[in-house]
Amino acid sequence: MRPITWTTIAAALAVICLSSPVVGEMPKNQQKKYPPKDEIPNLKSPQMKKWMAEIDWSKVPKIPMSKANRPECPECPEDKKKIPKDSCWWTCGGCVAKDDVEKCPKAKSWGLTYDDGPSEDTPRLLKKLKASNATATFFIVGSRVLEYPELLKQQVREGHHLAIHTWSHQGMTSLSNEEVVAELKWAEQIIFDVTGLKTKYWRPPYGDVDNRVREIARQFGYKTVIWTKEWDSNDWQLPEKTITTKQVYRNFKWALSTLPKLKYGPITLEHDLFESDVNVAHALLDMGIAKGLDPMDIARCLSDDRPYQNSPVKKVDPPKKPALPQLPQSPPPQVAAKPVAAVEEEEAKAPPAAAPPKKVEDEVKPAADNGEIDAQGTKKLGAGIRVQWGASAVAVVVATAAFLL
Repeated sequence: MRPITWTTIAAALAVICLSSPVVGEMPKNQQKKYPPKDEIPNLKSPQMKKWMAEIDWSKVPKIPMSKANRPECPECPEDKKKIPKDSCWWTCGGCVAKDDVEKCPKAKSWGLTYDDGPSEDTPRLLKKLKASNATATFFIVGSRVLEYPELLKQQVREGHHLAIHTWSHQGMTSLSNEEVVAELKWAEQIIFDVTGLKTKYWRPPYGDVDNRVREIARQFGYKTVIWTKEWDSNDWQLPEKTITTKQVYRNFKWALSTLPKLKYGPITLEHDLFESDVNVAHALLDMGIAKGLDPMDIARCLSDDRPYQNSPVKKVDPPKKPALPQLPQSPPPQVAAKPVAAVEEEEAKAPPAAAPPKKVEDEVKPAADNGEIDAQGTKKLGAGIRVQWGASAVAVVVATAAFLL
């Protein structure tokens, strides 16, 4: 038997490591439930039929698809007149719809957002956010969840807000209606399966959205989030080496200089997909806080107490009736006491008090005993009545005799 060398052991360990799933990666048998990574999902699946039936297509504007080298951002036509006036296409013209979210209503509130993750560098960003006592909204690409599902759970545990950034990061205006549905709903589905949360906010890749795409997302219960003009960190250019770190810092410093003029809070665009993104994110966070910005997730920025579509409705106690105002009690009028000598002089001059009137019962004398009731209930004549009747009888006899004589 040939002896086992350290080289053989190291090679064996390398094979084992490469064939084993990355820590936190979704098991292969579970990954089969979802579309392939970074590809537009299959439009013939049973789920798609169900999702398509949820849309009232009569309300979706018939706006032509834009042209793009997928998955890149669509190109704007040279002749801007070819853009439909009712499209409100953000990419070509910067049009913002009334219900688009592009800023925080309150000044100094900082809508802190990170796109394209999660990634292997996301844990470093989470550590920094925790140390800074800050929360953020992470716009999740569905395909990345297949690789790092456990990071989503960590983000939720640490108080961050999850939103969707589609399944495969395509320019949305270049997709058909069916493809738009697939990109939105598969991203929503995998986040729900991992966390139990049904997302409510979404950000179109590249900010590429028009009224056709908006309406489809709106009917699925989504709010479209862009970012504040001039507050794109441009960190996405770092991996492409089309911008330097110093330029990113300089641009952000200039944006911070406009804060005194702003009557609202900015929403920034940053990323957590690459190491270079996360590196500058640390410094930008410190710079913003030093200038008085209060970093927070989009739901908090909008004072939305239901950050997800399935968030429980908070019970609000009925307002208490205001207590009636207590009127100050006036003290009783103070009567000045008269001197004793004055009181005695007034009593001497006063006429004598009249005798109190006699009571009626005092004037009525008790009635004489005129009889009593015997045992049989017959009233007997009293002695006084018998004398009176006897005298009357004698008088009648005398008078009759005198008349006859």
